[in-house]
Amino acid sequence: MKPTSRLFFVVLILVVLQNGSVFGQLAGANLAAHGVLALIGGNREKKQERLIDKSTTQEKISGLNVSVLRVKESDIKSKAKAHIIALQNRLTQYNTQYKNNQPLTVPKKDSDLIAIQDIDENWPVDEYASELRAYKRYASQQKQQMSTAPADGLHTMPANLTKKDTTGTKL
Repeated sequence: MKPTSRLFFVVLILVVLQNGSVFGQLAGANLAAHGVLALIGGNREKKQERLIDKSTTQEKISGLNVSVLRVKESDIKSKAKAHIIALQNRLTQYNTQYKNNQPLTVPKKDSDLIAIQDIDENWPVDEYASELRAYKRYASQQKQQMSTAPADGLHTMPANLTKKDTTGTKL
């Protein structure tokens, strides 16, 4: 039996058997109510864990194996729901750009990720953070490739090239 369950039953017995003051009985009832909430909350955490497990996939991004978390909007039960949805949409957009080999611009710090951490400390943000790091790595690699790419003499134009009329005829 879990310690929370034991505490609940002990407090419940104390409340029932107690023949003291009204204040003592109210305090016991208050403790019992907190025990019930703790039991219910524990079940909620298990549901969230199953939801997170169901919504997580593995993907290789920029050479890194990354856990990708995408929870359906209707399944998100969090005070930070708006930030979670915004971050998931942005990460999905980054994924599309990555798969199409397009350049990415990923900010150093993501405001939605920070907001989720501040608002709902129980929401698992590690998957989002590792995915963001993978996209930052990809963006960095893309910038390095662009800066070290050799100039192709056939496709470059001199800056001061102007057309001149060499025939000397009037137009």
